[in-house]
Amino acid sequence: MTKTKIKALLLAAAFCAATPAAAEEITASVWFPETHPLTRDGYMALKKSVEEASDGNLTMQVYTGTSLLPPVAHLSGLTDGIVQMTYHAGTYTPSDLPEDNTLAALAIGLPDSMTAALAVADFYINDPAMQEMFKRLGIVFLGSYASPQYVMMCADEVTTLDQVKGKKLRMPSPVHAAWAESVGAVPVNVPSSEMFTGLEKGQLDCAINAANDLKSRSLWDVAKYTTLLEVGPYFAGWEYAMAQDAWAGLSPESRQILIDAMPGNIVAMTAAYLGTVDEALAEAADHGVTVSEPAADLAGSLADFVDAKVDAMAVETGEKLGAKDPEALIARFKETYAKWEDLLADIPADDLDAIAEVFRTEVYDKVDVTAYGQ
Repeated sequence: MTKTKIKALLLAAAFCAATPAAAEEITASVWFPETHPLTRDGYMALKKSVEEASDGNLTMQVYTGTSLLPPVAHLSGLTDGIVQMTYHAGTYTPSDLPEDNTLAALAIGLPDSMTAALAVADFYINDPAMQEMFKRLGIVFLGSYASPQYVMMCADEVTTLDQVKGKKLRMPSPVHAAWAESVGAVPVNVPSSEMFTGLEKGQLDCAINAANDLKSRSLWDVAKYTTLLEVGPYFAGWEYAMAQDAWAGLSPESRQILIDAMPGNIVAMTAAYLGTVDEALAEAADHGVTVSEPAADLAGSLADFVDAKVDAMAVETGEKLGAKDPEALIARFKETYAKWEDLLADIPADDLDAIAEVFRTEVYDKVDVTAYGQ
């Protein structure tokens, strides 16, 4: 080889080494405001981490609130190519997500939000039925979420079975509505954005949602009584999913950066979400809110309902929506949830690094970005 050829090859190699990878951008939408944990500690934190990890070669354009898409359109916006990544509340589109809604029906009986968030990600990434659901839709699931436990925020005191009778309760799902009916209450199906108005105008007696809404939605102005009857977290849908063609269009390096960011992001986001509840409850008395535990009869009615009814209702949900073998699906999810209860049993709840490391080892380190979602 001549000196001229060697020099040319060295110059070419130096040029390639100095040339940055082609820049890639993900357009994303989450319909919560920037102050909400799923946005602030979820999407905005993810944007920062992937941009830093990629030295700016992978960027995210995040649309928040309803600036681009209304809440119900965060699945169609993804499949229609309006955006490349979204958050989506699965119960808004049950016929499109039969398997997801089957499992969401179990939420009323799940005791821990962090366990739920990690179990959902594990199950949705690894269970064949869940992956088939995403494949049908042409999307790629990347990350989960779970809200804090939903509780009762009421205009009047409601702590006993006698007091709940006849009360109009904003309920988040058909299963929750069935429990309300079983205790003589009246379930009302309105979106969370209408809770304040409903309480203010007397259309609702209680809003059932996470207690951070006392502060974030100013419910403490219209709901002066909070009863800590835990009716489960909300986890339907996903925190992060991408359109399949958008995921496939990313370089393997960018896909790996996203996957590597997921464990720490989801754990920190879930902890921050739980922290907003603690903050709101700590400030509640300053706003004239009385926070109470439920009476034994009210708590007992919920426990009895979960034991006797919820599994059958989840199976019925799956059958109505066309999920294949919902009973087996539920059994597999329960095994995964129990697995995460065991994995987290000896880790302090505030040791987020240790939780994220187990999450990474058990789930995300096993994702092959060259094959997953293809």
